Amino acid sequence: VKHAFKIKNTSNEAVTINKMYTSCMCTTATLTNGGKQFGPFGMPGHGAIPRIDQTVNPNEEATVEVVFDPTAHGPAGVGRIQRTTTIENNAGQPLELGFTAIVTP
Repeated sequence: VKHAFKIKNTSNEAVTINKMYTSCMCTTATLTNGGKQFGPFGMPGHGAIPRIDQTVNPNEEATVEVVFDPTAHGPAGVGRIQRTTTIENNAGQPLELGFTAIVTP
């Protein structure tokens, strides 16, 4: 299952996306900025989370495509789930993109 989140820099200054990672190994995220793709990135501890250091200028948009694999946890991974993608940046607080799903067998 996947969803593309559009993020827009509504400030008057450029924002640099430093790192991006997900809350679970069942979820990955890919950044598209300026026609270039970065990722996919996963959960910390399940591989290195490299720096991205991509600038989003004022009034520009980037896309974060999040992919969730509902079979990653096997038969125990059913029911309501919540996952997040965290985007660390130089503008202050990290941006969190979240989703909720009901996984049925």
